[in-house]
Amino acid sequence: MKKSTPEIIKLSLIYIWLGVRWLILAMCLLWALGLWIYQPFCLLIPAAVACCYVLLKRKRAEELLWTAFLLSVVCYVFIPGPQPKQWQAPWAHAPEFELKGDLLTIRNLRDFRYRSENDYDPIWRTESYNLSTITGVDFAECHWDGMEAICHTMISFNFADGKHLVVSAETRLPEGVEQNAIGGLYKKYGLIYLFGTEEDIYALRTNHRHEDLLLMPMKVKPEGARAMLMHFVQLAQEAEENHTAYNTASNNCSSGVMSTFRHMAPDMPTYYDLAPIHNGSISRILYKHGALVTRPGESYDALRKRCYLRYDISPDSPEKYSATIREIINR
Repeated sequence: MKKSTPEIIKLSLIYIWLGVRWLILAMCLLWALGLWIYQPFCLLIPAAVACCYVLLKRKRAEELLWTAFLLSVVCYVFIPGPQPKQWQAPWAHAPEFELKGDLLTIRNLRDFRYRSENDYDPIWRTESYNLSTITGVDFAECHWDGMEAICHTMISFNFADGKHLVVSAETRLPEGVEQNAIGGLYKKYGLIYLFGTEEDIYALRTNHRHEDLLLMPMKVKPEGARAMLMHFVQLAQEAEENHTAYNTASNNCSSGVMSTFRHMAPDMPTYYDLAPIHNGSISRILYKHGALVTRPGESYDALRKRCYLRYDISPDSPEKYSATIREIINR
């Protein structure tokens, strides 16, 4: 019997809904599969529930699969951040802070000296910064392997006495563990806010990894720069106290940057909170809203070209590194 048009539409909608529902379930189970691989103990509860379904002779496969996924989510939520006996050397020490009036003292400031990427002198020192003398803030983005949509983002704070302080949120790897993007979704790594020198944090990337680093000055008043820096201090302390886990999508190198920008501009559109997922767009957002220092009529592409730092910058004179990179962007 030939079906009427309304019946055909109704059946079509039913099949579309079934297809969408199973597609969503498949994506959820794909995430759960990764969890079971990287955190195997999370498979125990879903496996136990599956056994109960078999014993009770329940035959609703979709119900079982959704239950397994939801139980996996519950397990994931309660996984603590990693607390290994030993972190790898580049992230061995978390920064410690002491604020007295305008004077911010940072212990465990990273200032490594490199002969190559993996051959270096691990120097951790104590440095004090007068917050009343902040003169500027720079936004840095670093690209590798030709990727444009994804980058590593950092912030520099500049002081009247010539000091430059870098904040870089990074994956903190336990000893003997290698990083990969998928493992970063399942609380396998820690999150650390490194506070260090440009001679370390930036030169490692330009001089030894030969990554593409851009340094773009921001339009920030001194009081705003101070608030930004103290917000990063708060994020660093919370990450250490709470054993915060790194997450490739939701808590990565750019999450703290966007959190700081929202702290400075609470009316920022909500969808900008998604920027850490495609963090190569952050500098374009800053340019669009006039948050970067530009020359009259300077386009975004022209700004990026001017602010691109070359490789092998003052390799024999690390103390001249910061001055040299600012000569490059101000030429």
